[in-house]
Order: sequence, then structure tokens, then C-alpha cells
Amino acid sequence: MTKEIAHLQMFDYVLKKYADKELFANTRMVVEMDGKLWTGDFLILDDCHILEIDWEDNGYTQIELTRESINSAFDEAIKVSNVNVSQNRIDAKIASLKQPEILYQEITRFISTVDNTKTNLKPILYNAYCLDTRVKLPFLDISNKDILLVSLTA
Repeated sequence: MTKEIAHLQMFDYVLKKYADKELFANTRMVVEMDGKLWTGDFLILDDCHILEIDWEDNGYTQIELTRESINSAFDEAIKVSNVNVSQNRIDAKIASLKQPEILYQEITRFISTVDNTKTNLKPILYNAYCLDTRVKLPFLDISNKDILLVSLTA
């Protein structure tokens, strides 16, 4: 399924924030770009903060952002989901999943409910690794790329 960068960032957020930390601690998204398979991080998440590095004055600054930085529609979808007091809450549902295929399907289903495809985060794949060529890069600019989400790593 071809994805907008915002949807990929949303998927990565839900995967990192809510998936079972023991089973899926090192699980990454696998995407196809330019005919090659890549893994990496569409955002860097530290607990509940999205981290970005910016140049400010004469030095680098680490900026802590919230999920609303992806976009407000995504933030609202999570808020609405988490109002429920049941297994239908996105956090409880994703945390309870044990199979990678089902995890992939459920996160994809949730993300597909968010129509807004704008993002305030940088269009970067961090810790990029090409599964085809085994090239490892600290980051890859993915602006204006056609990206197909195809799987999760084990």
C-alpha cells in the first residue's frame, strides 16, 4: 500500500508507542522505494516525545515534539480512540497483539482512518538500511519519493 510520509510517521509512532515492548522491541517498518527494500525510523520516539535535531544560532538543539506535530487529525484520532474503556482503545488493542502480520494490519487499519496527509515533521528516514544492497545510512531524505509499506522486520 502506497503511503504518504505523514501516514508512515503515524504508523511508526503507533508501532513504537503501543506495540508489545518485549515481542516487538526491535521491529521496524519495511518499505519499498525506487525498487529497493529499506528499513529505518520515520521518527525518533523517546517515551512520548518525538525528537528532532535542529540548528539553532551556533549549535545543534534537540527538540521534543508531541504526536500532534505529525498532524492534528492523527492526535485527535488517538484521543477519540482512547476515550473508550475497552479493548477497542488503540493503545490496548495494539499492545495485546502477538503476531507481526496482525500488528501490521491493525496499525494500517487505524492509520487509514486519518485523512490528513500533511506533516510538520521532517521527511527523513533515520537509521536507513537497504536490505538489498546492505547500505547503512544515518538518514535518507524521502521527500518526493513514492513509498510502499510492505512488511515489518522480525
